[in-house]
Amino acid sequence: MQYEIDPQLTKQLESLKVAFMHHPNSSVDTRISLLKKIRTKLVTAEHDFIAASNKDFGNRCTFDTQMADFMPVIGGLDHIIKHLKSWLKPSKRRVGIQFVPSQAHVEYVPKGVVGVISPWNYPIQLALMPVLTALAAGNKVMLKLSEYTPATNQVIKSVLEPFSDHCCVVEGGPSVAKSFSAIPFDHLFFTGSTEIGKHVMRAAANNLVPVTLELGGKSPIIVMDDADIKHAAKSIVFGKTANAGQICVAPDYLLVHEKCKGELISEIKKHYKKQFKLGANSDNLTSIINQQQYERLIELIGDALHNGAEVWSEPHSENNETRKLGLHLIDNALDKARVHSEEIFGPLLPIKTVSSFDEALKGIKENPNPLASYLFTEDKTIIKRAERELQCGGLVINDVLLHVAVEDLPFGGVGTSGMGQYHGKEGVLTFSHAKSVFKSGSLGKPRMQLLLSRSKLLTWFVKTLQK
Repeated sequence: MQYEIDPQLTKQLESLKVAFMHHPNSSVDTRISLLKKIRTKLVTAEHDFIAASNKDFGNRCTFDTQMADFMPVIGGLDHIIKHLKSWLKPSKRRVGIQFVPSQAHVEYVPKGVVGVISPWNYPIQLALMPVLTALAAGNKVMLKLSEYTPATNQVIKSVLEPFSDHCCVVEGGPSVAKSFSAIPFDHLFFTGSTEIGKHVMRAAANNLVPVTLELGGKSPIIVMDDADIKHAAKSIVFGKTANAGQICVAPDYLLVHEKCKGELISEIKKHYKKQFKLGANSDNLTSIINQQQYERLIELIGDALHNGAEVWSEPHSENNETRKLGLHLIDNALDKARVHSEEIFGPLLPIKTVSSFDEALKGIKENPNPLASYLFTEDKTIIKRAERELQCGGLVINDVLLHVAVEDLPFGGVGTSGMGQYHGKEGVLTFSHAKSVFKSGSLGKPRMQLLLSRSKLLTWFVKTLQK
C-alpha cells in the first residue's frame, strides 16, 4: 500500500537525522543535563497544563490532571535521571573458552530519530513520557500530538520549543497521522486504539521501521467471594470514574463471584453516591472529551438496554451540555450487546456473574489479551494461578490502575493490547540498539590462521568442548 507523504514532515525528519549524525551518541551526562532543563520548564508550566487540560475536556477534574497526567511525568523523569547511567553501562558477556582471549560486551546506543504518536486521553503523560525516554536513550524525536487537545498541545509546544534541536512537534488530524506513520523513522511509538495501531504498523512496515504499540482492549476486574468487598467497591468506583473512565487500563468489565455479587454492587452504589453527590453535575467528575465520544457511550447504554440489560445509574447521571456522564452499572446484558465486545473507554461497567475463578479465567481467555487485569482475592493459590495463567500486559492484585505510576515497572501490552514496553529501564532499552561488540587482540591471530586453513585440529577442539 502506498502512503501520501507530507513533504514538510520529510523535511523535519531529515533535519533531525542530520543533527543526530553530527552527534550520534551523546554522553549520558549531556542527556541528563537536557532532561533536567526540560524538567525545569515542565514544573514552571504545571498550572498552564491544568488550565489547558480543563479547556480541552470542557471540564477536567484538577486531581485527574495533576495526579494521573502531570505528576507521573515528573516522577518518571526523576527516575530516569537517577538511574540512566547504570542502565546504559556496557553489559559484559562471556565468549566461551573457544574464543579466549577475546572479549565481548553489549553497548546500548541510540537508534536515531524516533517518531511518537500520542493520544488525547492523557495528553501530557502519554505524549511526554515516550519523548523524554527516547531523549534519555540519546535519540532525536518527532512528536505527533492529538488534534482533540489543542490547548494542551500549545503548552507542550512551549515547553519543548527551546529544545527544537532535539525534538520537533507536529499537529494535525488523521491525514497527518497517516503521513507521519509512513516516513522512515528509526523507531515508531504509538499509543491509541488497536484498530489504528494496525494501520500504523502497516505503514511502518513499508520502511521496515520497528514499532512499539501501546494499545488497549477490555481489561477485566475479577472479585472473588473472599475479597475485601468494601475495598474492591471503592477501587471499582475509582477505576471507572478517574478521568471519566477514559483510560486504556480502566477496568472494562466486572467478573464477580455469585456469592458476593449483591454485596459488591450495593457497596459500589454507596461509595459512588458518597463521592459524587450531584451525579453528572459533580465538580469532581471529568467530562467526556467530545460530543462524538459522549454520544457513542449513550448509544452503548441504549444498546445494552435493548439487549436485556438492567442498568443502574443515579438521577441526573447524564448531562449533554457539559458532556458529563455518571457511573452506569450494566447487568445481565445479552452476549451480543456491544458493551461485551467493544472497548468502553467511559464510566460504564458491564457485570458478569461467575461461580469460580476457573469460570472467570475461561471468560477472559475467550477474549483478546487485555492490557491489564485486576484481581481481588486473599487466596494465595488463586493469586499464583493468575500470575502464571492470565495473559495480559499487567496484573494488579487487590488494587486498580496504580501499576502504571510505578516508575520501575515496565508498561506494555501483549497481543492485541500492544507490542513492546516502556517506562523505566525497559523504556530506555526500547529506544536503544543493543550493539554487540567483540574484541580480539594480538593473541587471537593464531586462531584466525587455524580458521583460514580449515584446521581439523580446531574442529576437534571445539567438538571436544561441546561434549
